[in-house]
Parts: sequence; C-alpha cells; structure tokens
Amino acid sequence: MDNPAYGSRAVPIALPAQKLPLGLRADGEMTRKAAAFAFVLGTIAVFLAFPLGILGIVLSNMGMNRVSTKPETARKLVAWSWAIFAITDCIVVCGIVVAFISR
Repeated sequence: MDNPAYGSRAVPIALPAQKLPLGLRADGEMTRKAAAFAFVLGTIAVFLAFPLGILGIVLSNMGMNRVSTKPETARKLVAWSWAIFAITDCIVVCGIVVAFISR
C-alpha cells in the first residue's frame, strides 16, 4: 500500500545497527585502547600461559577477519579471546602473588 503523504515511493525502514565486537571498529581494525590492552594481556598470556595465549590470539584474529561478513560470529570469537586473556592473566598474576607471599 502506498502512503499518499509520500507519493508512490516506499519509505525505507531504518534497521538497527549490528553490535560490533569489543574493541573493534566496523572495518575490523582494533581501537587504540583495545590494541594496547590486547598487547599487554596477550604478551602475558603467551609467555606465562603458552597454549591458551596462542588460542586467544587465533580467536581474536578470526573475529577481526569476520567483522564485515559475519558480525555476530565475530562478536563471539572476540569475546572468547578477551575472556581467555582475562582468565589466564588473572590466574598467572594470582599465582605470582601467592608465590611471593608464601616465601
């Protein structure tokens, strides 16, 4: 049905914007803050929790590559990578603190 107020044209409906993964822009690049956090957390995870740190980097890279094609999948992959970095780094830091306290 045509709306007489708009003539015979169809009125476009605005679609909601896709939620981007944490720390990524629409083009798949990381924001400056996210890059700094990822560098620090990734470095700690790679050197002190080797296999999980590599897994976090791989998941993050896969998510950044899928931002433009599959944004929902990209969000999940990047969220998992941030979770891996956060959990492994918390465990490593807690272990180091306990080691120093128990001396």
